[in-house]
Parts: sequence; C-alpha cells; structure tokens
Amino acid sequence: MIPGASLFLYLLPLAAAPVLFHLLMRRQRKTVLFSTRMFFDSMKPRLSFHRKFREPLLLAARTLLLLFLLLALARLSVPETGNVMGLSGQQAVVIIVDNSSSMVGEVEGSDRTKLNVALEGARALLKSMDPRGKAAIVLLVPDSSADRFGGMTTDKDTLLSFLQSIQATEATGDSSKAMLRATALLKEVSPSGGGSMHVFTDLQEAEWKNPVLAAKDIEGGARVFVHRVPTAESTLPNICLLRATVSSRRILPNQPYSLEVLLRNDSAKDFQVRVNRKDSVHTVAETINVDVAAGAQKLVKLPLQPKAPGRHWVRIWIEGDGFEGDNRVFVPYICEKKGDIYFLGEQATGTFGLLPLAFSPGGDGRFTSLVPSFLPRDTLKSRLQEKTPMLVVLTWADASTLDAETSDLLDQYTQQGGNMLVLPAVDASELTGQAPAWLGAKLEPLKSLPISVPLQVGEQSSPFWSDIRGLDGRVRIGTAFVKQYFPITFTQDAGYVPLLSASEDLGLLAIRKHGKGQIVVSGMAFGRTGTWSTLPRQKTFLVLAQPMALGAVSSLANETLSIVAGQSARLLPGEGTEMSITTLLGDQVDWSGLKDQSPILVRGGAYIATLGQRETCLTVLPSELEGHSAFIEGSEIGALEGIPHGVSILSDEDDFRDELEQSLAGTGLYVPFLLLALAFLMAEGLLGSPAKKWKDNTKGASQKQPWVTSTESAEEIA
Repeated sequence: MIPGASLFLYLLPLAAAPVLFHLLMRRQRKTVLFSTRMFFDSMKPRLSFHRKFREPLLLAARTLLLLFLLLALARLSVPETGNVMGLSGQQAVVIIVDNSSSMVGEVEGSDRTKLNVALEGARALLKSMDPRGKAAIVLLVPDSSADRFGGMTTDKDTLLSFLQSIQATEATGDSSKAMLRATALLKEVSPSGGGSMHVFTDLQEAEWKNPVLAAKDIEGGARVFVHRVPTAESTLPNICLLRATVSSRRILPNQPYSLEVLLRNDSAKDFQVRVNRKDSVHTVAETINVDVAAGAQKLVKLPLQPKAPGRHWVRIWIEGDGFEGDNRVFVPYICEKKGDIYFLGEQATGTFGLLPLAFSPGGDGRFTSLVPSFLPRDTLKSRLQEKTPMLVVLTWADASTLDAETSDLLDQYTQQGGNMLVLPAVDASELTGQAPAWLGAKLEPLKSLPISVPLQVGEQSSPFWSDIRGLDGRVRIGTAFVKQYFPITFTQDAGYVPLLSASEDLGLLAIRKHGKGQIVVSGMAFGRTGTWSTLPRQKTFLVLAQPMALGAVSSLANETLSIVAGQSARLLPGEGTEMSITTLLGDQVDWSGLKDQSPILVRGGAYIATLGQRETCLTVLPSELEGHSAFIEGSEIGALEGIPHGVSILSDEDDFRDELEQSLAGTGLYVPFLLLALAFLMAEGLLGSPAKKWKDNTKGASQKQPWVTSTESAEEIA
C-alpha cells in the first residue's frame, strides 16, 4: 500500500450506495381495477424473470463495481517473502555474521571479499526493518576487539555502526554457540517464542557440516534463514602455516638461533611459495623460495640472532598461494642479558680443556654473551647466594667431595631452573669418591680403547639437538671419535636421555630434567690433544656446548606457548589469578584482569603474558581448518539437521536489497481489482441494456396494450 492510498479503504461503505439508492427510490404501488387479467397472464413469465433475477444481478454488479474500484484505488498488496523471511508482523531478528578466516576469500564472480558482501547484506536487512522492530547481531567468532552492544534493540544506528567494526578473524567459527546465543536473544523479546535468525556465511564444511544442534535447541519456533555467500574457486593451491617456534633455550645477545616454520601443502600438486621474515632487529624483510610437495609438510629453518636484550618479535608471512587467511604468524621472544658460567676449579690447570673457549671464545662474553668465571670450591656457596649463574661446571671428583650444605645448595639451584654440567677432569685417570644421590648417576672404571671408535648420536629427538638437527630430522655431528671414557650408569628413575654413545656404552653424554632445571653428565673430558676424543676439535662442538649452558629441557629457558586463534590464554602456566597480556606486534589485545576472564584471541599476534612473576611468550596461530576449500553447496546443512531452515544465495547486496523491498511490498492487487471492476462494469452494461429480442417483445406488447407504458408499469399494475 502506498502512502495516501489507505484513504480509499475508509470509502468502502460507498459500495453499498446502489443498494441504498434502490431501497430509497423504490416506487410506491397503485391499485388499478381491471375487468380481466388475461392480458397480463401472457406476459407473466417475462415480468417474473425481470423481477426475480435481472434486477438483483444488476444491483449486485453495480455494488461490486464500486467495491473493486475502491479496492484498486487503495493499492492493496499480498505479503510475499516478507513473511517467508520473518519480517512480517512484530519484528524480532537476530543477524549472525560469519567472521571466520575463510570469509577473506573472494565472492564467486566478483573481486570483493565474502565478508564485505555479507556485511552489506546484513546492513540492507537492518535498513529494511520496521523502526519499531528489534534486532541484534551475533558473530560466528566472538571478537572482543569489535564494538560491544547490549541485547535486542530498536536502535538500528548502533547496529549499523557495529557492522562497520566487524573484521575477519583467523579463527574457525562455532555455529552451535552462535545459534544458541541468537536463540537466547530472541527469548528476551518474546519468551513464548518466535522471531527469526538470518545467517550470513559461506557455509564452510568445517563449521556447518557436522550435526551439533537438535530441533529442541532452537526453542520457540524461531525461523532460520541462511544467506550463502558463494566462494570463488581458486586456481592456486593453499599452503598453510602450521607452526612457527623459536628456540626453547634461554636467548642471549649475539647467540645464533633458528626459527622453525612448518608449512603444509593442502593440494594435490607440488607448489612453491615465498616465505618472508622480518624482525624487531632488521628493518628490511628477507625472502626465500620454498618448495612444498603435494599433500606434505615442509620444515623451514630461518636464522635468528638478536643484538640486544629485551622483548623481541619475528613476523613470518607467506606469499603466492591461493588463500591468505592462514599465511602469517608473529613469534615473540625475550632476550636476556649476559649470563655467568661458574667453573669450579682453576683456569690455569686446564682441568676443563677446550670447554671454556667453546662457551666464550673471547673469555668476556663479547661473542656469545656467556662470561666464564673460575672459582675455588670454598667460594661456590657464597657466589651462588650472591648471583644465580646460567651454568655451574664441576668435575666428578669435586662432585663426590662436596659437603652436605654445598650439595644441597646445588640441588636446590638446579631444581629452581639452573643448569649443571659434571664431567671428568682432563687429567683424571681413576675414580674418586661417590657422587651425591640426587645426581642420579655414577662413573664406572675408565675404559681405554686400543683403536678409536666413532661417536654416535643417542636420542636424536631430544630438544638438545634442535640447533644441529637438519631439515630431514637427522642429527649429524661429523666424524668424531673417542678413545677413552668413563662409562656412566644411571639410577632407574633418574630420567636421563643418552645423547652420545660409543660401541656398547650408550651413556657417554646424557641429560636429564631436574625440577625446573637440567643436569648434563659426561664420561669424556674435552681436552685439547684428542687423548679422550676428537669431538672438541669439531665445529659442531661449539654448537653442542651452548645447550649445556642455555638449557635444553629447562622449563624456565625461554617460556613459550602457542595457541590457535579462537582460543583463550586461560591454560597459561604459572601461579596466581591475576594475568596481563601485552601486545608486541599484531592484533592489539593489551589486557589485565583475572585469568578466568582472559579474552579470546582471534587474530595472529606476538604477546607477552604475565602470570604472577612468570612471563610467557605467547603466539597465536591461524586456524589450519580455514584454508580447506570444502563448502556446502545444497540446501541440506548438517549443523541444522532437523531444524527447519531456508537457504538462499547472496552474491550481490543490490539484488538482495531488491528482494527485501519486494518481499516487504508484496504482490500488488491494483491490476486484479481494476480488472474485476471493469468486468462488473461490463456486466452492469449488459444487464442494464437487455438483448434486442427482449426489447422487441417488450415493444410489441406495448403497442398492443397502449395502456401499459413500460415493463415496470405492468409489474406494478399486476
């Protein structure tokens, strides 16, 4: 109905005017005496038909003519999809917007993103609603960075502003939680039920394929309408970034490290991408080309060498594949200041061989940020109480002669996160004493071999070898040989992992976790001459020595945690209930509060999470499910199995806007009513002008009985 046309509805009573006119203008009958009725009996059939049928039909035609003419002028319409879309009557609408990572893809037949089309469709729906109608917006991925608002509201401006703040996340949505939230909002408006949900999504199978709801979950008979945004088919494969981790060891300035990036090819053909790296140290990005085999994973190692202590970040992103939603990650790490290494003994005696040079070639920490110090045994206690070193190195002979107080102090030091290395002195030739029980290891008599035998790597999967392990997963230490050594035996529950072995002796070098720290024991000395082994003269010895000082299994080394976008940081290790999140790079989520109320992180970023006195480097990875190209095409949606719903295609918001306007306007009845009015106008003309035969008969009768002037007069006389 158009404005002003409703006036004709008030004029509908005028359709009864012909009836009223007929009743008011009806002639009064006169009584006339005739000597006979024979002249009227011959005309009785014609007069009876006129009185019983023709006159009522003529009256009805005139009445209906006015009725349908007024209805046509009123411009009435029949509601169509307005009712189908749940926009008729008292409106209560919840709009669910898919803001998952897959929505950054392009729409079929367009270069626009699916999220943009979905938001424009939601905007058109809001603008088409009645001003008194209530609406709300629910995100498929809850996003704390988007503007917040309350529940159902009639303030469409607030909702339109909220739509402008919605951005794509890097997470996978939860359709069940979103629809249950929408159901709860509808019940706020109408506890007895009703309303409608409009879902704007690309119907990715990862979110909508599996049944997760039952009909009883959507209470109150709420109607569900799914507006599917079709996805453009990509001609390029997708390479997903699964993981990016920096060394778990303590990171010091000038030390070389590697950042491991794990890629996966989801396609059935080999593909090459560009892997870019930029960090807080270098302002220029570095790029390498990486080939990833079809359906396989590829590990890429990128060099990392911070120059100054503090908080740092590394940004990794991929270019050249068919989907951008899983192509970036931000990795934070903390670089500490220079660390101390305490050697229990004199430097001049050469007790430790080449080990001090492996830790610090310059002796002052210029190149490795490790500063060695040689201490008399009686000063170890005071130095440990004064300053906590990164590593304490002592011989088996000194370990077996420790007094109880110093032994307990070293035990406590390692359990609280310190590192300790126990090895034979270069000039050691026989056993002396018994090592402390908490060490969990003891030496067997010296074994001298007539011919040097090659050293072999023990447990290759140990984190100790992370800097030496190749991209194929194997650890290679070169051609190193051993000629003499002390075999080591371990207590059953000590938990040592063998690192180097020779012949039948598996534990020439082993490592164990002790509390929050680590203990490394060696049956070989690292002398200069090669009397013990040729390992110290290998280049790999420098790399092998660093994990002993920086920690290879220590939980306090470089505390890191990776979560997938869409998860909360509530599982963060540490004691206490107060937590804070500081953003180094990426999505800004600076926050502090109770741990149980920590925000859900939905985009990539490099964060420092603090819980109590413990700092953790937090990385948010993109969801690996979003790069899959499987989408629901038909009208059967697994997540809505058993729930009545309709599915339509939304490729262009203009077409959707026209559809909404038509649905609200309905089908106009102007033309049908006007045609009916014309039909009854013609009927009135035919009934008001009798057929020629009827006229001729009437005329002949009038000529024979001139005293009868008309049919009506004859009826009255009769």
